[in-house]
Amino acid sequence: MTGIALIGAGRMAKVHVASIIAAGAKIATIYDPVAEASKLLAAQTNAKVCYSAAEAMNDPSAEAIIIATSSDTHIELLYEAVKAKKPVLCEKPLSANYQEGIQFIRTIGDDAAKKICVGFNRRFDRGHASVRNGVHAGHIGRLEQLTITSRDPYPPPLEYIPRSGGLFRDMMIHDFDMARSIIQQPIISVTAHGSSIVDPEIGKLGDIDTASVTMIAEDGALITILNSRHCAFGFDQRIEAFGAKGMLVSDNPRQSGYTTYTSEYPGTSAPILEFFMERYGPSYTAEIQTFIACSREGKDMPINAIDGMMAAYLAEASTASLKHKKTITLTGLDQEFTNV
Repeated sequence: MTGIALIGAGRMAKVHVASIIAAGAKIATIYDPVAEASKLLAAQTNAKVCYSAAEAMNDPSAEAIIIATSSDTHIELLYEAVKAKKPVLCEKPLSANYQEGIQFIRTIGDDAAKKICVGFNRRFDRGHASVRNGVHAGHIGRLEQLTITSRDPYPPPLEYIPRSGGLFRDMMIHDFDMARSIIQQPIISVTAHGSSIVDPEIGKLGDIDTASVTMIAEDGALITILNSRHCAFGFDQRIEAFGAKGMLVSDNPRQSGYTTYTSEYPGTSAPILEFFMERYGPSYTAEIQTFIACSREGKDMPINAIDGMMAAYLAEASTASLKHKKTITLTGLDQEFTNV
């Protein structure tokens, strides 16, 4: 049974605990800067409490590492994990600062970067994966339009907004990664629009809560991503791939297969799921299973640190597009988005 060093004991760490157990692994060590949080989660998982990240990572009982702390701590912990020479899965983003992430890749090299798994769990969602596989298999011919919709049931706490990195880096980054995995070709331009209409307080904190991004792929295919921090009818997560021969759709799963057929409710289906763990719980487990399998076999991770920086690249371009109110032509990871 693979032992995991879990760095973090907050919400995402608890999500990973459930997936680690479901995947047949165990929590070996836990570290969180808040000692009481570490102790509480360790008591629930029979794990060893550690008092530094290095101690948790280097413990002999830990064969792999999962980093599930706040975004602004990831890069420092990743350097520590590389020193420990153990496989690591890091929640997105790799770094709170884009240039820090690029420097990290340069410092450790591409080979080491490919051994780092980035937590884009939505790639493991069955519906989304089926769309991706269908596009790659040519089921709809040439892809012409890709539309990705992600809407949360409600906004995060206001205190989270200033440290989130912004909607593009925190929320839409999942959709940037999904788009890249489906189209499998370079994106040449990005145009972003955004506003704060769900909660004006989010705007006062310098962020947006409603956004759309249009991207153009090298062959002319159009990618549209829609995000909102609020959705009155649940957790809205859909993908539509439209091509020369037809269309593939990953729709919202529903709470049940129940449908009402009456004069008042003709053909009314059950509501969609309301919470991200209801929607993506199985994908987190599949992500952990894949991470553990690659760790044991010494394989490159299917979603690695380079993928993480490519998604971050699109997030930075979108941030710059919104700020400067212009389309951003993409030239490479070294592009400076501060002076476009």
